[in-house]
Amino acid sequence: MELVSLSLLGAAVVGLGCSATVILARWIPLPIAQLAAQHGRFVGLDEQRGEAPAPYRMHVQPEAMNVVGTSN
Repeated sequence: MELVSLSLLGAAVVGLGCSATVILARWIPLPIAQLAAQHGRFVGLDEQRGEAPAPYRMHVQPEAMNVVGTSN
C-alpha cells in the first residue's frame, strides 16, 4: 500500500508543479514576455550556420584498453 500512496503523491506533486508553471506563465505581462523573448537564453541559435566544432575525443592508449579487456 505504501507504493500506491507514494505514486499518487508523486503524481500530485508533478501535477501541482505543472499547474503552477502554467499559472505563473499566464501572470507574466505581455511586454515582459516579449522583452524576454528578445534577450533570452536561446536567442540567435537558429542564425548560426557555421561549422560545428569537432567533438572532443580523449586519446586512449592501447595499453589501457588491453587492461580493461583482460580484467576479470
